[in-house]
Amino acid sequence: MIRLKLIISTLILTLASLAFAQQAESENGEFDTSVKIMGRYVENQGIEIRLFPQNKALLNAGLDSGFILERATGESNNFEEIARISPWSQNQWNEALGMEDETSETYSIIELAMDFLAASSEPMGGSFDFGQGVGDLKQQKSDEDFEYMVFMLTALREAVAAQGLALAFTDRDVVAGETYTYRATSINQPEIYRVVPEPHTILASSGSIDYSHEVFHYEDDEEISFVWEDHNFLFGFDVERRAPGENTFTKLNDAPIFSLRHKKSDEPLRHGYNDKELENYETYSYRFYGQNVFGERIMFAEVEAMPRDRTPPEQPRMTKLEHVAPREVLIEWEMNTPPASDLMAFIVARANSSDGEFTLIHPDPLPKQTRSFIDTTFIEGQSNYYIIQAVDTAFNISTSLPSAVTLIDTIPPAIPVWLSGEIDSLGVVSLEVEKNTEKDLMGYRLFRANDPEHEFSVIFEGFVDDDSLQHQIPTVFNDTVTLNSLTPRIYYKIVALDFNFNQSAYSETMVIERPDTIPPTTPVFKRVINRTNEIELHFALSESRDVESQQLFRNTSVEEPWAFYAELENMQTSFTDNDVEQGATYYYSLQARDFSGNQSEFAHPVFGKAYDDGVRPTVENLRIEEQEGILSLNWEYDHGFEGILFAIYKTNANGSLVYHRRTNEMEFRERLPQQTISYAIKVFTADGGESLLSDEVVYVVE
Repeated sequence: MIRLKLIISTLILTLASLAFAQQAESENGEFDTSVKIMGRYVENQGIEIRLFPQNKALLNAGLDSGFILERATGESNNFEEIARISPWSQNQWNEALGMEDETSETYSIIELAMDFLAASSEPMGGSFDFGQGVGDLKQQKSDEDFEYMVFMLTALREAVAAQGLALAFTDRDVVAGETYTYRATSINQPEIYRVVPEPHTILASSGSIDYSHEVFHYEDDEEISFVWEDHNFLFGFDVERRAPGENTFTKLNDAPIFSLRHKKSDEPLRHGYNDKELENYETYSYRFYGQNVFGERIMFAEVEAMPRDRTPPEQPRMTKLEHVAPREVLIEWEMNTPPASDLMAFIVARANSSDGEFTLIHPDPLPKQTRSFIDTTFIEGQSNYYIIQAVDTAFNISTSLPSAVTLIDTIPPAIPVWLSGEIDSLGVVSLEVEKNTEKDLMGYRLFRANDPEHEFSVIFEGFVDDDSLQHQIPTVFNDTVTLNSLTPRIYYKIVALDFNFNQSAYSETMVIERPDTIPPTTPVFKRVINRTNEIELHFALSESRDVESQQLFRNTSVEEPWAFYAELENMQTSFTDNDVEQGATYYYSLQARDFSGNQSEFAHPVFGKAYDDGVRPTVENLRIEEQEGILSLNWEYDHGFEGILFAIYKTNANGSLVYHRRTNEMEFRERLPQQTISYAIKVFTADGGESLLSDEVVYVVE
């Protein structure tokens, strides 16, 4: 008795928990449901409507109490009830069945709909095992969902069945061209679920629906596969075929084609059909049909296809792969005896790895009788993998397993390339070589000499073992040399060796200059020539052999640090300084620098000065203008001298230019002369300078 009470209490708690969870889910909208609507306008009849309850619980509620259909004009929210739709009575079902042939598919569907209506009023129920948790409840829910889905897809194939289940209605009170919005709900609310009406807007226009839909196909060996994505307006698909020589199409599938997909899947829903036992290279015609929600069978695609030979020939078997001569690799293979009748040719390809990109190594396919090939284009110093491909008349290809050839290695590594070489002030030499790319590289030998004409001696060998796990081949080398030597340079060469002890040729010679600590000799000035606008310097540059650059320095005070002024050529013996001002004194010095960065002493300084010869520029653009009996002379003078004075010269009775007047303006006026007169201008400056007479201008009396 105590155990029974415990079970009952547990059941009450479990149901209470389920009810609480359902309430919470309902608040989140997970238990909301609706009656979806699809409709179309039929001319002279009205708007034909189909109702789709979203789940079996809502369908059962509608089958039990009927549905309410509401309508609003346009897309407004002013809905008015226009109909209450109820399932048929038994007499109505019997009358509908009596109008059909008992052997027809329509009769079976109407009978199925009638039986489903009768069964909908009987609760499913069932036992519940606490040991299995909620598994039984989930299975029952899954069974009900599947039953609902199959029934809806079947019943809607016949308009009579949809009417009998209260899932069809025709609104005849419509005006062509107007827009109407419909929504529906069950009269009685389903258990657990909350019905949320979902509006659907329809234009009362007889525009046709485009049912065409693309069907993809693959032509395989004696069969053709078809696939198409789910159609927006059709379901329950059929496939018909017309074979070569036939005039009519024959339905291939016994039952409509449906495909299922998990409701949480993001993949598009696809349908397919596979037609087998066909004749290769014969053309077959196919038609694809679907059922719309109004009970009509619609053809949505027509395809022609041809099955093709997709069976490749047998796989070639490589029997020999050998490096038989310095530039020859022999490949041999075998096939079954006899080979396939449609065998057409062979192809030999090569790659540098078993999974690499294989490349054809002969220009044309090899005849089908061929069983060997000699490759003369293989690449030494890397792996060479080969495959044999057999090709039939349908261009199907089979491929042998890849195999690698072992080459007889007589090829030395490439000549090493130096990257850098330098020496420090202590005589430590650091050398670096670019690592060779050969996969069989073993290491390097380093050679040294004090003269490029002497024999080079080995000073270092760095090799690794063939089976070494640490394949660290040295590429940086150090050497120590004396700095106190009569030879200013050290010479290095290097060679690379592979694991077959093939040795590369010598690298280019790396020349290392021993550090130079002796500065070059100091340049010497020979002569300074001063002119009015330039200073000309003559000198003897440093004669040291290792001079890299010779530089000229200048300043305006011998007490100031020298400032770099110009870079001189090594053979240059003179320099003209044009960037000078008259009267200013400039000081000059020279310095030499060698390739080691050693600098000579500064040359003994010299100085120069551009002198003033007193000659000043003449005026420019001298011109005569006449205004109301007054002669006006005008000119231009854009030079920055101090105390500028302009002297006006005028021809006398003898025609000679003589001094006439002076002015510090660039303009002179006087009464018009009575005869032809010439004028000119001369410039005087406060520092005693003067210009030549300007060009003459003439006033002509007419």
